Amino acid sequence: MKALLRGLLRLHLSRSSGLWLLTAGLTLLLGWGTLRVERALDLMSLLPAENPAVRANLEAGVGQQELLWLVAEGNEADLEARRAWAEGLVDRLLTGGNLPLNGLAAEGRLSDPVPVPGPGGVSPWPALLAVGAITEGDAAVSRLTTETLYALAPAWLGDRLAPLKDPAEVRRRLVATARSLASPEPLPAALARLDPLGLRDLAPQTGEGMAKAQALGRAFSLHMRTGYLETKDGRFVLLPLVAGFPATEVKATTRALTWLGRGAEGPLPGAATLKDAEAALGPQAERPFPLQVTGAHAITAWESHRLTIEVLLSLALSFVLIGLVYWLGFRTLAGYGFVMGPLLIGMVWALGLTGWMLGRVNLMAAGFGAVLLGVGDDVGILLFSRYREERRAGRIKARALRAALLGTGPGVVAGALATALAFLALAFAPFPGIRDLGLTTGLGLLACLAATFLVMPPLLLWLDHGKGTFAPGPPPPLPHRRAWAPWAALGLLVLALLGAPRTRWEEDLRRFRAQGNPALTLQTRLTKTLGASLQPLALQIPLEDPDRLPARWNRLSPILREAGLPVPDWQAMDPELRHTLGSETWRRQVLEAAARAGLDPAGLEGSLSALALAAADPGEPVRALQALLPRAAQPPEAARRWNLWDHLHHERAPVSLAPALTVPIRLDEASLLRLTPEVEAAGGRFVGTQPLFRVVKGIAREAVQQAVLLALTGIFAVIAIFGRSLRFALFALVPLLASQAGALGALGWAGEPLTFLSLMAIPIALGVSVDTAFNLLHRARGEVDAPQRVARVNAVCAGTTLAGFGGMVFSGYRGLRGLGLACLGGVALALLLTQWLLPVLLERWPLDRKSPEKP
Repeated sequence: MKALLRGLLRLHLSRSSGLWLLTAGLTLLLGWGTLRVERALDLMSLLPAENPAVRANLEAGVGQQELLWLVAEGNEADLEARRAWAEGLVDRLLTGGNLPLNGLAAEGRLSDPVPVPGPGGVSPWPALLAVGAITEGDAAVSRLTTETLYALAPAWLGDRLAPLKDPAEVRRRLVATARSLASPEPLPAALARLDPLGLRDLAPQTGEGMAKAQALGRAFSLHMRTGYLETKDGRFVLLPLVAGFPATEVKATTRALTWLGRGAEGPLPGAATLKDAEAALGPQAERPFPLQVTGAHAITAWESHRLTIEVLLSLALSFVLIGLVYWLGFRTLAGYGFVMGPLLIGMVWALGLTGWMLGRVNLMAAGFGAVLLGVGDDVGILLFSRYREERRAGRIKARALRAALLGTGPGVVAGALATALAFLALAFAPFPGIRDLGLTTGLGLLACLAATFLVMPPLLLWLDHGKGTFAPGPPPPLPHRRAWAPWAALGLLVLALLGAPRTRWEEDLRRFRAQGNPALTLQTRLTKTLGASLQPLALQIPLEDPDRLPARWNRLSPILREAGLPVPDWQAMDPELRHTLGSETWRRQVLEAAARAGLDPAGLEGSLSALALAAADPGEPVRALQALLPRAAQPPEAARRWNLWDHLHHERAPVSLAPALTVPIRLDEASLLRLTPEVEAAGGRFVGTQPLFRVVKGIAREAVQQAVLLALTGIFAVIAIFGRSLRFALFALVPLLASQAGALGALGWAGEPLTFLSLMAIPIALGVSVDTAFNLLHRARGEVDAPQRVARVNAVCAGTTLAGFGGMVFSGYRGLRGLGLACLGGVALALLLTQWLLPVLLERWPLDRKSPEKP
């Protein structure tokens, strides 16, 4: 390492202009990369979408196909005005997208959403349009409903369909249908259209499932309207819309909300901010009531705006705190510019590397700008302090620079490499959020290290005129060792160990989102009002062997009925009855009987064919369910700029998911938590928002274990190469172990939960904690009084590092706040043991002495 530093010293002393050109070229190239950085500040961008379990939840609609909800809240006085607004907006969207009023496509199935006024717009929810059309008696929707119900009838009724074998019974039922269709009563006529053979009479009328279905129907708190919903008390008018873009597209969300608030007329605005959207959704002359909005898109848009402000404030706060710590440590700001100038250049390089490597900054990486500021300045402070010390001792600039680069430089480089390797170890984690954090911060620290070694020396040689802080003078007094300090450090270590068991795990990502999010607050209110979450939830049953589906269904149905869901058992059918209902002879007999009863045989063709196919093929009910509840197509991904990471991994195709039947359901969170183990034991699984969090919990633990092992491997490799002695390695372990106790202890005593975000504090604290320890241990090899000589500068470095993490502690995001607190506790305890305990250990068991670098 010293050979490299000697070569760098020669270049600074003889060819500094070449290094200036290199620095300028790197700054231009990487500065271009900063323009490529995009924000991906939603929680879903942190998750490993390539994991099969996570993909199953995402494809069920979590965070990507969740609806965008426009909500008009009021009372009876303005209910008609709110209805008129919803009907008018739905009408404009239907007209603009040429979407049928019944929500069906030309082939008679549910239509795909049609974004209005084009790509990047929104569409009415076709499924809700179809449900509303049933109440209006739409023929096409009624036909689709009948065919689907008749395809499910063999699985639902089984041998209860035996009366259909009797031609006389069939004629009686068809005559009753003709009589009901001719009745002036709308309800009997509607039921006859949906069920021409009267199969509903064959269902168990006194069964538990039927009773629960009737109870759920009575308890349903919404009125179905054409394209929108209305609570029975008239308080809320809800308009669900399908967005033609992912929730991560914040700019598209604000443009769409602004357009909707202005009446959904004309083209989308070219650009719109969150303030524009809020103003458009407020009361207008033609709409005297305000609109509220919720759903994944609205929540993400608000959080992105909030996080951008928080990142800027955190950077500003860290910059001020670092300056304050520097002044308190050295009692002067002289030299602060020599430290911060190269550091700011390094941060530009770091952001540029992120642009070229990843092309994005996610929620976790965005909060680490302030941390990079606090950790990255340690290199500059240590080098500048040694150079200043040598100059005050009367040495010329070249000799002082030599002492700084060759005397302090190796320890600084080793500490920075260990810290960077701890972060880079996270790049192998399966979480994109953790991976991006590791790459962004690890490469950022290396960039700050390189910028400091390239920029600071020529600045010192150029601007050092031997005056002021560089003027010769007496050395500062060395601090006296306090007898109580080692015992205090051990006491704090014990306190942290006692707090660690108090830490609890929190798996619900929603509970550590930013506070004060109006879209999230509205979602919570609506969940309480409606008695069910607006977030997606479904039961998924594997279909790798379709013949096993009935048995799995029957294991799951009692579990779901226990939770109040009217789920019938899958009935078996007698082979003779199956053969009869599936025969062409029976179908022709029914059509002839329908003609004699005065019914149109053509109107029965589809429903009879569906019943016959389901009777002949046990797999037909599954296909009918899948056709009625198709898996939502993923929105087209936005075109992303080229980046090195995606280029290196473009050949990795995601593993195909096993076929499965996905049935949407409604459950409260308590029931979901209680039923999940039983459902999984029965061969099914829940997919949706809450189940996703449970999956993430397991993956996060494995990811942290892997990251910790990789971080320790990297740190031990640096210790082995740099330390080259067992005693050095054992001393370096002191701050490493203390950092883990401090991280968990800080969370435990503060009452903050351990989340998959704050888990990342464990490998992070490992790397950051050895920074100042390496400087102390390296100086102790050549200087007897090294602990006293480095105490002040190590304290300043420690203070600036803590200032960087301190900015995260004040974050409005509970997840980032917990991460900052854990890092703060871990790094603080490690630094205290470095300052107060390691000097005692070094005095008792000194390291092997090496000849100090000649000045």
